[in-house]
Amino acid sequence: MLRIIAHGEVSQLHFSTWRSRAMGYSVSAFMTRNVLIDTGFPHVAGALRRWLGATRPAGVILTHAHEDHAGNAELLARLGTSIRCAPETLEALRVPKPIGWYRRVCWGSATPLRSAVRPFEDAALHLVPARGHSPDHHVVWDPERETVFGGDLFIGVKVRIAHPGEDIRGQLPALRSVIALGPRRYFDAHRGLLEDPVVQLRAKVAWMEEMIGEIERRADAGWDERAIRDAVLGPEDLTGWASRGDYARINFVRGVLGSGGTGRQGPEAVATAAVTKVT
Repeated sequence: MLRIIAHGEVSQLHFSTWRSRAMGYSVSAFMTRNVLIDTGFPHVAGALRRWLGATRPAGVILTHAHEDHAGNAELLARLGTSIRCAPETLEALRVPKPIGWYRRVCWGSATPLRSAVRPFEDAALHLVPARGHSPDHHVVWDPERETVFGGDLFIGVKVRIAHPGEDIRGQLPALRSVIALGPRRYFDAHRGLLEDPVVQLRAKVAWMEEMIGEIERRADAGWDERAIRDAVLGPEDLTGWASRGDYARINFVRGVLGSGGTGRQGPEAVATAAVTKVT
């Protein structure tokens, strides 16, 4: 199902299926300046193809390689649509990693990117590194219109669940780099248009800093990961159990402490406010 929501010169392409709605999920791509930002997920490829046939964007920019954002990249490349993304995103799309069963049910497995990729250029739109949610995560910044297309950087103020290996600490400098841009508008892939985006982004930073501090204090006192999770974030919810720990609160704790591959004992992701032009 594809629903178009107008926000002035920005069109929100809201994608869902009965499966994703039953699991409580949907995702949006966005059209601005005749450029498509993200592609939706494999299960909505038919709806996207019909929309592409009627609209014909000049190109597409991908925020990161997760299947709900770039799951139709091969379709776009096969149709000859020019694509811009980070080199890490391109590599991840060419050799996708296996995903959990709940992601296959909700979103579908992306077809590996096999077709030739025509590079896309648009001087009005810029890629800003915003790593943490994934190693290749970027946002798209339109400085003239003071607008950010944030992919999965925000999602919500108090996001208590994470994928294994998410760099929880790395999300803080990424958030601050976007706050420093002073966006007037912010489009989130799962929330749509945010009200008072800088206020909400700052609230997320403050909440994450508080959670990181609480987790560290308990870890230093000798608490184990599950006890920390229960005290700070609460016991696992249905998503954590249904995904068999692949999208769970315990991963937030592990991402802070380093036992999940990031955090105090792992390499810290470096996010920068430097803007990379879309070239």
